[in-house]
Amino acid sequence: MRFLIIIACFFALSTSLVYSQLDKANLKLASYSSLSSNELQPLWLHANQWGLFNSTGKSDVLIYGKADYTIFQKKYFSLEAGVGGVVNTNVNESFLHEAYLKGKVSIFDFSVGKVAKSLIAYDDNLTSGMYLMSSNARPIPRIDLGIFDYLPLGFTKNWVEVKGAISQGVLNQKDLSHANSAGNILLHEKFAYMRLGNMVLQPYAGLVHSALYGGTRPDGTKIPVDYWATVFAKGSAELGGGELTNAAGAHMGLWDFGFYYTSSLGKAQLYFQKPFADGSGLRLYNGLNKDYILGCLFYPKNVKWLSGISLEYSKTDFQSGYGIPDPLYPVDYKDHPQGTVIWMHDIEADYDGFMQSTFGETSTGWTEETVVRYLEDHLNEGHPYGGRDDYMNNGSYYSGWTYHNRSIGTPLYQTAETASLYAPQWHPNNYSIFVNNRIQSFNLGAEGMLYGSFTYRLKTTFTQNAGSYEEEFFDRYRWSRAVNYYFQTVKYQAYLLGELSWVPQKYSQIKLVGSVAFDFGDMYQSCGGRLSIVYQPF
Repeated sequence: MRFLIIIACFFALSTSLVYSQLDKANLKLASYSSLSSNELQPLWLHANQWGLFNSTGKSDVLIYGKADYTIFQKKYFSLEAGVGGVVNTNVNESFLHEAYLKGKVSIFDFSVGKVAKSLIAYDDNLTSGMYLMSSNARPIPRIDLGIFDYLPLGFTKNWVEVKGAISQGVLNQKDLSHANSAGNILLHEKFAYMRLGNMVLQPYAGLVHSALYGGTRPDGTKIPVDYWATVFAKGSAELGGGELTNAAGAHMGLWDFGFYYTSSLGKAQLYFQKPFADGSGLRLYNGLNKDYILGCLFYPKNVKWLSGISLEYSKTDFQSGYGIPDPLYPVDYKDHPQGTVIWMHDIEADYDGFMQSTFGETSTGWTEETVVRYLEDHLNEGHPYGGRDDYMNNGSYYSGWTYHNRSIGTPLYQTAETASLYAPQWHPNNYSIFVNNRIQSFNLGAEGMLYGSFTYRLKTTFTQNAGSYEEEFFDRYRWSRAVNYYFQTVKYQAYLLGELSWVPQKYSQIKLVGSVAFDFGDMYQSCGGRLSIVYQPF
């Protein structure tokens, strides 16, 4: 049935293109054949390509088709439709890849449906991929509305440029793998950026927010929704529990700073990003957020052999530190159940009484500061509270920030399914889907022209992998470490890609692409290649 839907949608639109003006239409047909020495395909053969290719299996053969048509194009209004699908040799793995309407009304952009376009990514072909809202997973069905590209503000004489959008989507998949799984999870995302214009050097700053909420549990239970509390990351009395004191839903975010520079040598961009998973990470000044992504993109002018280069370093292994998120009452404390959080505002300034009744301390003169220090020393192994952020994972949503088992952010984070292939002897705690999200990485990417109509693309990524807090410990609130933890010692891994493309001079509608990739290191070795034939008649 899925196969028939894909063929019908693609045939309907492509047939209409035949009877339309070809200058308003685009058609793309491609075949891809991949081979791998390992059940794990090399990373850069499948990552950051909108989920077109399988990440597992020693072979993959598919046909891809996409057609789009500009329905209307005027100064203040435009409308475009598109559909694309994948037909796999295993028909059950065929799927509708894109189906959308998008356009512009006045200064506002919009899109409805599944669109293979990230509104904030910085060249995922050369970089390791945007940390949030990347091109790694299949397009998510969603509605986007906003200003997608920088818009100069006339009343500032174009000195200030802004962009931003709000998005509402649904991760339309079933997940029955865990008690905390959920299907049809709702996805709310938004971003806001400001840039200075009218200058050769254009600094910018932006904030990205992504949230999961709602959905249906495996037993059919509907997860309550408090939309506005989720949008503003506020506590919800309607949902109660931990979401009363924290925030409704699951949240990830990203600070994004940098500048663009244009000169006679070319165009450059420097970016510095700070991921976060809670309010402590959001507040840059508190010192708990020590993770970052630092990168540079440069596109030289008049240099045929080098049209683009990327350098990037990523550090996401701190995640607010080893300390557990909140202090807990002792197991044998009579007035509070085991695991109850100690809220400082509930003590009502009677710190002496609290310390005596809870810990048997008879000394006096306790203050909030000394109580917190005591809790850190005696219950948290000397670490500040508020740690173990566990990026891209969430206790209420086992599948975290994934769509069809692929990260919708950075592809460097590895799931439990991936780990089961390179470490079958290891049995994770099964608390979260990303079992390896504490990573440091260095990425180098380059592309350019070699000779005539031959072009190349190279990507080299080296990683240092420390697993995840959820797997190192039995859970985020305990100090007992897991036995036989796979990442007890840091694992080093490299991901390499070399790609060569050729467009025949007499047949410019055809492009042949050969890709070779090699992954090697402490976790696994995998070598593979792909031959692609792309045909774009118009």
